[in-house]
Amino acid sequence: MPIVFLNIAPEIIRERRYDKPNYPDPALGALQSYLNEYNVKSEVIDSKLDRINLKKTINRLESLKPTVIGLTSFTHEIETVAYAAGVMKNKFPKAKLIIGGAHANALNKKVLMQFPVFDIAVYGEGEETMMELVKNKFENLKTILGIAYRKNSDVFINNPRPFLDTGSIPLINWSKFSKARYYPVFTSRGCNYKCIFCSRPFGSVVRFRPVPDIIEEIRRIKKAFNPKIINFWDENFCADRARALNLLEKIRSDKDIKNIKWFCQAHVNNLDYKLLKLMKETGCIRIGIGIESGDNNILKKIKKGSTKEQIIRVASWLKEIKIPFEGYFLLGLPDENWQTAMDTIKFAAKINPKYPVFGIVAPYPGTEIYSMAMRGNGGYKIISNRWGDYNKLIGKAMELNNLSRRQLETLQFYGYMSVLVKNLRIVDVVRFIFQFHEDIKGYLINFFQPVKNNE
Repeated sequence: MPIVFLNIAPEIIRERRYDKPNYPDPALGALQSYLNEYNVKSEVIDSKLDRINLKKTINRLESLKPTVIGLTSFTHEIETVAYAAGVMKNKFPKAKLIIGGAHANALNKKVLMQFPVFDIAVYGEGEETMMELVKNKFENLKTILGIAYRKNSDVFINNPRPFLDTGSIPLINWSKFSKARYYPVFTSRGCNYKCIFCSRPFGSVVRFRPVPDIIEEIRRIKKAFNPKIINFWDENFCADRARALNLLEKIRSDKDIKNIKWFCQAHVNNLDYKLLKLMKETGCIRIGIGIESGDNNILKKIKKGSTKEQIIRVASWLKEIKIPFEGYFLLGLPDENWQTAMDTIKFAAKINPKYPVFGIVAPYPGTEIYSMAMRGNGGYKIISNRWGDYNKLIGKAMELNNLSRRQLETLQFYGYMSVLVKNLRIVDVVRFIFQFHEDIKGYLINFFQPVKNNE
């Protein structure tokens, strides 16, 4: 039963970081490695990493002759992935087409109803679900937890599957992927914060992998690929301070990996001076921090669990210890107006992250903001029903009564320029333009497209 997992590349590059990643897809890596652990052979085609279009992807599939094709998709990609799946269905009419990823996780039944090309949608963690599907030879689907499936003209959804015991997650074997500059490593799954713009696909309880497994996985990656950076893929790397300190001490004392360079994301509530210092000493070259807003009332409203004062304190520690940080800001949070958005931009310029990132709120399915937007709460107006517009960096899904889409996009551009120019970072302006020219091109194309309701 030839199984192939696919990460489809977009035909038009709009965002370099996501459309042309320098790392292999972690979800497909985990799935393929889990099946391999149980002697189920599968193949992977990461078209994004390999920079290949749909035609070349199909050519690779033809050589593999799959009977099962598993695809992953974010919400803003689902229309592109569904189109690609249609091409595959014509080429391999007997193949089972399975959709997973963020969109299927949130809209498991709806994705099958909207896109008839897919036979099964997997939601929740997919490792055990895929194993059961294989054991059942994709029959008797009503007994398998964590799926929606099609039977004749009807769509059915089964009960969710309990989350995996993280001790059962095998070390990811990246040999099926092309060599990459960065490699993702999960040290945990789940997030215990309740931010209303996040769907928490791995649940609201943080489940940690055993430290020896993490160390061994990093050793293998370093030996096989010697990557530029290890990217700890956790939603909040420092969710448990004692455990983070223990892991970092193990990295520092291991002769094989003590010189690795790495990146992570963390919540400001879980960072302190001692922990940050150890992070620096063990090779941390960058931290991503969700700041979101420069208005304490909005931070409270979105259940961020942090305040401006905490953010300022952590930012000062990072600069003293000399760890560059990415600051993630969101414009268009509930009941946002021009003044609160400008307060966020001024706050961003004040704390001056090395890598500022300004997004516009997208009502992603599965989030509290999605429910608010559907009801018209929070001052929100949905202006597009095309999933391709549901993108927080370049998209046109939603605006507010107080802020039009054009105003939000103007604020987004002003945010970047404000941080760089107000802090006299002229060299960084040039570097930003050079490094992110594809993103800027996508932004300009998006900005000058007319804003209209897309039904």
